[in-house]
Amino acid sequence: MSHKSVRGKTEVFLKSVFSLCLFFGVLAYLNEHYTKPILKLQRPSHVFMLRQTGQLRSIDSLYKLSKDERRIYFENLLKKNQAAFGNIDHEIQSHWIKESGFSFPSGHTFNAFLFAMIISYAVRFNRSYPQLRRLFFVPFVWALIVGVSRVAIGAHSALDVSAGAAAGVLIGWLFLYIDKTRHWLTRKT
Repeated sequence: MSHKSVRGKTEVFLKSVFSLCLFFGVLAYLNEHYTKPILKLQRPSHVFMLRQTGQLRSIDSLYKLSKDERRIYFENLLKKNQAAFGNIDHEIQSHWIKESGFSFPSGHTFNAFLFAMIISYAVRFNRSYPQLRRLFFVPFVWALIVGVSRVAIGAHSALDVSAGAAAGVLIGWLFLYIDKTRHWLTRKT
């Protein structure tokens, strides 16, 4: 492989990584700061904690607090009610405190399916290693595991995860069908 060919492939790779990082960052920002606050769906973990402590009626006023104030509130709630939450893993409880924003749609699932679309496309249409093409579905298995894990730990409902997955696939499809992007992913240098 010539020096020019390696340089060309490196350039394409770096442009692709930069573009993807920028693309993911902008979409994550829009989801967290616009989509979720507009739709205002509470996290299942928050509903569960408030239901277990008899405070579910206060959920609407709780979401008027800032994220940091909600984190402090949930941290204190868990500390004061260890008997009600003692059988729940400490790491999951910590995640419930950390994830104090709205839940719809699931950003983790959105990103996982968006990434899966892009990686799957790159694998499926890879010209350098055609024997790997049949593994195009593997990124989707990983994305599905991410989505299921979000429901399993109580951070999201199945609806949150389904919407995140659908949006990730749709945006991924749109991203791939911009000719320049598709060219970067499949170009043989």
